[in-house]
Amino acid sequence: MDRMTSPTCLEFDHEAFRQALLQDEPNATYIEDGIISPEDWHSCQVKVLFVLKETNDYSGSNLAGLIHDAIVSRPKSKLWRRPTFHNVGRWAYGLQHFAENVPEYEVAHRNRKSALLSSAFINLKKTTGGRRATDKVRAFAQQHHLFLREQIAAIAPDVLVMGGTYDIIKAFVFPELEKASSRVHLLDGVPFINAFHPACTVVRRALYEQVLKSYRLYRQKDDVAVER
Repeated sequence: MDRMTSPTCLEFDHEAFRQALLQDEPNATYIEDGIISPEDWHSCQVKVLFVLKETNDYSGSNLAGLIHDAIVSRPKSKLWRRPTFHNVGRWAYGLQHFAENVPEYEVAHRNRKSALLSSAFINLKKTTGGRRATDKVRAFAQQHHLFLREQIAAIAPDVLVMGGTYDIIKAFVFPELEKASSRVHLLDGVPFINAFHPACTVVRRALYEQVLKSYRLYRQKDDVAVER
């Protein structure tokens, strides 16, 4: 996953992925995901990608557009009724603004939506599912791992957060991941943080602190700095 030689984020071929999916599932709806707001993404100094499993009963075909609209123009969107995107936004802010110390939770909470807007978000499975992810996510990732590798390489994040997806990513998508520190793995200089799924009902502050403290330990251990 060499960011210096990978295509730009705008060059990922969603149509090829869609056609590959339709060969096996002719009636399936391919859900496009990725960078939420290209303008905000490119202006953000630390680019954070979140990788989750699948959407929950989503009837549309553009998840990135759905998230964008929920942030920019739909404050009462159903997305905000659940903890997932609130948590992801807080994590995004903390990682984007990490210096030597973890940004305060309250500050991350206030800025969660703008931080989410400048992030990227994908699911391993590009078709919708139910409230609980099933073995279909693993099977999808195994079958389409080359497309998933290509998509992640095209997005070219500085930091990648695996929201309950570490086992699947390690098994099928990036088996070459190597552990760097507690809950952080490394590939081509990019830290992959092993986090709980952001819909988890654990206290939200505890989830935030777990993600950011894992990242802090990694940064302290190797005295590394994210390229800017």
